[in-house]
Amino acid sequence: MPPAPTFARVDHLVIAVHDLTATEEVYTALLGLEPSWRGTHPALGTRNVIFGVTGCSIELLAPEPGTPHHPVAAALQAYLAHKPEGLFAIALGTDDVHRSADALHAAGLPRSPISDGEAIAAAGAVRRWRSFTIARQQARGVNVVAIEHKTAGAVPRAAPTATASTVVSGVDHVVVFSDDLEGALRLWRDTFAIPERWRREFPERGTINVGLRLAGVTLELVAPRGAAAGERGERLWGVAYVVRDCDGTVARLRAAGIPVSDARAGLAPATRVATVKWTDHVPTLLLEHTERGTALRS
Repeated sequence: MPPAPTFARVDHLVIAVHDLTATEEVYTALLGLEPSWRGTHPALGTRNVIFGVTGCSIELLAPEPGTPHHPVAAALQAYLAHKPEGLFAIALGTDDVHRSADALHAAGLPRSPISDGEAIAAAGAVRRWRSFTIARQQARGVNVVAIEHKTAGAVPRAAPTATASTVVSGVDHVVVFSDDLEGALRLWRDTFAIPERWRREFPERGTINVGLRLAGVTLELVAPRGAAAGERGERLWGVAYVVRDCDGTVARLRAAGIPVSDARAGLAPATRVATVKWTDHVPTLLLEHTERGTALRS
């Protein structure tokens, strides 16, 4: 019998940014969506914009000048010291934060104490949650947050700003580079109990890719093929967004001034993909599943 899942879903991906206002404009154009939330975390010294999409939400997070120097804000500032933007953390959702904490304790994985969190919107709305973190050194170099939302409907679905077939409808997968595949699997598959769904080798790329799937979102581990295990662990790298019409989305992005490749056949069966050709943002893929591909994923 497989182990009980430690987490219920990939709740959201945290993208660290320097300029929240400018990056919000970029992601509104990229996703074809209006933000679901804009607010601040007074206790943390950060502010954010969230796009609610199927699978998991996308959170843009920036330090808030002139606020308390909380460790979260300090870590964010350190992360941004040498880059304008990047995947900063992955938040794994749970319906019972204490049960998830107990499961990790039983597995021998240290974590922070469970704490209450609060975000406040400009109009006064409040979102509340309970969470704990797993330190980067314990999570093989990745910032991992476990979160249980206490506010119902906290992040509504983002409203489209363009034709439905050309806007992002969800997150298909997040790419995690690893220099030790077996070490990565011990953490993400075995300790976190995220099921392995597929495994493929790409000799022409020199990689072995393993897909772990949690409630509709794939964590794609990419490791060197046949190489000795290293000591760097993992790093969050890129995101693949689901669209219904890859060619139409390419045309929409080009009209908005966002550089993007032509649509092409994807590496996964029955997919079409296009690569956003920017350098100062998170590596981004647009992915369309054909009818056969959708059936295979269900």
